[in-house]
Amino acid sequence: MRWINDGCLGGVFEGFSHRIAARALADDRFITITGKGPSWTAKITQRGVELLEGIDDSDTNNHTHESEADKFIQKLTAAGGVLEVEGGYSHASANDALIRGVMKSALRPKGYKLEITSVGSWQSPRYEAHWARHFPDDVDERPVPIRDAVGKYHPVAKSFREAIRGVSKEHVARASKLLHALATESASRGYGVALPSSHKRANSRGTTTLEGDIAITIGTTTVPLEMRELPPNGGAARPYISKYNPRDRSWTLGINTDFEPTGRLQLELTQKYSTNGRQERFRDGKRQQLDSALPAILREIEIQHLENEWKREQARLKEEETQRRWEAAMKHARIRIQDHHKAQQLTVQANAWAEADVLRAYVDALEARVAAEQDAELTNRGQAWLAWARDHIDAKDPLLRPIEIPVLTDYRDEDLVPFLDGWSPYGPHGMR
Repeated sequence: MRWINDGCLGGVFEGFSHRIAARALADDRFITITGKGPSWTAKITQRGVELLEGIDDSDTNNHTHESEADKFIQKLTAAGGVLEVEGGYSHASANDALIRGVMKSALRPKGYKLEITSVGSWQSPRYEAHWARHFPDDVDERPVPIRDAVGKYHPVAKSFREAIRGVSKEHVARASKLLHALATESASRGYGVALPSSHKRANSRGTTTLEGDIAITIGTTTVPLEMRELPPNGGAARPYISKYNPRDRSWTLGINTDFEPTGRLQLELTQKYSTNGRQERFRDGKRQQLDSALPAILREIEIQHLENEWKREQARLKEEETQRRWEAAMKHARIRIQDHHKAQQLTVQANAWAEADVLRAYVDALEARVAAEQDAELTNRGQAWLAWARDHIDAKDPLLRPIEIPVLTDYRDEDLVPFLDGWSPYGPHGMR
């Protein structure tokens, strides 16, 4: 487009490939083409000028962002992979631009992408930038051969040919050939290939079967896909057509319900899955046919498999960590309940010892009073009372008995609740 904007200078291109690319730009009204052969020339339209200016501005911004991205990556690396940053709505655009710049930077570690997440609370918002796994870096596209003629179709493709749904009859052969190529290549890579209806998946309402025309399974990951023929206008609303009503001999407008074959095929991932912005529909277009998209389809399924395996591993590690923390909390709670019991007994013993001292002081004073008594009978009765009192005090004094360290041996699991800091005594996933 820049070459056309500069006046189509000679000696820049060889052959006619640039004219083919120019035809695509003309179809989108970015340029106009006149003449043929030696008289061929092209001129940029106002729409093309605006697009070119936008591209130039974008390139300038990208260079700036990439430079800022390189500096940020170095800063993040120096911080150990986690860095507190500004976040929230007011910084959303800047952070999105930073993330895009980091994705394009040569300093970005392969297999990782930048994420900025909230780690604070509503009262005290905090945001951190860190590396997160990025599995598309780990998967390359591999060719998917498509035979010109198929002798024996894969069972999935055969079922599709016999059902003839979603594709007009004149295009079933091509759709079946693409499904056959996808199925046989998947099988050659060791993946499972079956009809989606043979797979069941649990949900909140019970179990349902998968929908689509082919289901490819890698490990524990099953991805169903549906083959459909696109209606005219890229799937836009069906046009209204005039229909004759013989009863009142009038014409009325109605929605055209007749399917118009277009030959444009589409393979779509039917199961809801967060692809993080990656492509979910693969179709025939002006610049690419569905045939050439088959490698990208298998690549997407392989990426989903890696993501699912990573999530399962992270869930396993999280479960092990939760179990470890619960077991540690239970062990600590058993120690705390023993300490609590010992502290209670220590208080009881100290109170008994203090009480014995007070009683002894009183008995000593009482003994002096009895010694001064003149009545012999009262003195004898007082001496008996003093003897009993001293025996009673000695029996209460914990220091006159063998030292005893109390241990609580009989307690229930629910008795540990006050000492578990919110954990349940019945397991790591109980109420907290």
